[in-house]
Amino acid sequence: MDKDLSQAGPWITGAYALTTADLMLWAGTTVAYLAVAAVVSDLPLAGEVLVVLFTPVIAAGVLREAARPDATGDYTLRARDIFVGILRDPELALPVMSVATILLGAWVSLTVLAMILGVDGASLGAMFAHRDLLARIFTGVLLAIFWGLRVALVMTALYVLAATVLGAARPLEALEQTLALWRKQPLTIASLGVAFVVPLILAAYLGPWIRTLVALVTVIPLTLAVYLSYESLRAQGSGS
Repeated sequence: MDKDLSQAGPWITGAYALTTADLMLWAGTTVAYLAVAAVVSDLPLAGEVLVVLFTPVIAAGVLREAARPDATGDYTLRARDIFVGILRDPELALPVMSVATILLGAWVSLTVLAMILGVDGASLGAMFAHRDLLARIFTGVLLAIFWGLRVALVMTALYVLAATVLGAARPLEALEQTLALWRKQPLTIASLGVAFVVPLILAAYLGPWIRTLVALVTVIPLTLAVYLSYESLRAQGSGS
């Protein structure tokens, strides 16, 4: 299992190298995404649902743009293609939206679970305040389980999107490929989640400004790391 866990390191550094190589595009994309997410999330009732639905569309756009290493031209046109190009592509629109819908269902289920366990919707300090040691340990264990499930969900969704966009797989086929990657490279994939997704989850408990700052330096590199790792693992035949 994961004989070469160290390969995650080059994917992480490579993701940041790709980010800085086209910094204007990726920085602009991140700022625009965060701005849209902030506005949409404030909508009553459907705000968070819409954010979860359009995020995979943008991630798919980033993956497709990353697969064009020699892409040049107007940054505005490229950014627009990242945000809405997938929806205009008849071969990708339905598969990507299918993935987004499945992700939404799983995300809602996890949110309900978090509410039941009492590990969401409050700061870390509030969850650990006024409790004895045993209660704090129990809360910590619940948090670890919940965070692990969210990391697994995010990474699975990204690899399914990668298989859909880069491998031209249908949603169920993409899911099968992703599960095969998890079986053969669980620690490698999980290490990317720990490097990128865990800071995002932790920042969500620490306030909107910290969450925004962390997102600025993790959202695009996370997606680009998935792109690099998917292409590498596919070349190795790990998804077969």
